[in-house]
Amino acid sequence: MDTAIPSDVPVVLITGFGPFRSVRINPSWEVAKALKTYFEWTCPVHIIIEQMNVTYDDVSNKIPDYWLKYNPTLVIHIGVAVGTQEIQVERAACNIDYCYPDNNGTTPDCGRCIKTDAPDTITTLLPIDDICARARRRTKVPIGTSDDAGRFLCEFIYYQSLFIDPKRSVFIHIPDSNENLTIQDMAEAIQLIIYELLHCVDPLPRLNQNGNYLINPNVRKTLDIITSDKSNLDLLS
Repeated sequence: MDTAIPSDVPVVLITGFGPFRSVRINPSWEVAKALKTYFEWTCPVHIIIEQMNVTYDDVSNKIPDYWLKYNPTLVIHIGVAVGTQEIQVERAACNIDYCYPDNNGTTPDCGRCIKTDAPDTITTLLPIDDICARARRRTKVPIGTSDDAGRFLCEFIYYQSLFIDPKRSVFIHIPDSNENLTIQDMAEAIQLIIYELLHCVDPLPRLNQNGNYLINPNVRKTLDIITSDKSNLDLLS
């Protein structure tokens, strides 16, 4: 991360997904790019965007690394929900029952996001009902909440971040197609949600004596678990 960024400026990591099957341009990535490139922020915010491949391995490998690299104040994952007509902020993610093949035709081992020492479900500790209510007052874009993130890459990536820090993680689903909502409309609504979320997250992590941020130990724990899982699979192959 850019060391010139003042330590009191919130760092917001936003991810979107890349191409998926016949969908060559994924709206979630277009919204992420809009939030980084085309929008002005009325308060100091450092936006980082990362595109994720629609594969379980890409998510498992990169998300813990991004938490270590950026040590974000807030993490926003964006994905597409087929059939919905509104922006939906997801309440929770499950660790089990991932049976849908990704772009590589693979599924997670044992159908789990994290195999060991992880609860079946994790709920965000951010007050998303209040946040959505406040954001709705400032936009005509429909915004709601959801209790089912879909048991695919959207829920899989959300669980990874919730496991690391449920006080800083949110997943937002956007419609796959809605003629009344443009990419700009959705990005503007998500910007409002981010503003509201930043009022609710804890202050930036304290600096240690070396001037570095104290890293949430669950980031290391996640990396250790994933590394251990892969080592065990190599031994069995």
